[in-house]
Amino acid sequence: MIEILTWTSIIAGGILILLLLLSIIGGLDLDLDVGSTDVETDSGGLGVLKAILTFVSVSSWIIKVLLAAEKHMGVALGIGIFCGILAILALNYLLRFLMKGESNVNWEITDALYQNGEVYLKIPATNGNGIVNVKVNGVVRELKAISAEKTEISTGQSIVVVDVDGEYVKVKNA
Repeated sequence: MIEILTWTSIIAGGILILLLLLSIIGGLDLDLDVGSTDVETDSGGLGVLKAILTFVSVSSWIIKVLLAAEKHMGVALGIGIFCGILAILALNYLLRFLMKGESNVNWEITDALYQNGEVYLKIPATNGNGIVNVKVNGVVRELKAISAEKTEISTGQSIVVVDVDGEYVKVKNA
């Protein structure tokens, strides 16, 4: 029984470590999704396959150690199951912590709507455009801007984006 638990733990742990290294270092996510449920997330979620491997590896190793120490089978199973669940929670927390710095760099000009900013290059009243600095998704972006009220807006003034027109944002004084 102890030898079977040892090999189960070693094989499950080896596969788990291989999958984790591939997903952390190489960005390769070999995992199992269950239907259309939201079981596994790309932002540090553990995933069904990795959770099962973690549980099997840790619980079988703990049960093996307790049985080798001549503890009762029921006590060994209980403690092993508890430690397996605890290991899943700890690994999930660790992966979420590692992925916390990941950010979404995709953005659209419409994300700037109703955001405050500052004029970088003067915006003429008509027939022309200027440049504004607007914080979009946590990053300050330089956007081509035209005046929504057909008035000149000078450099350094606070603005708010009220509309989007193609590649331009329409702004007015804040």
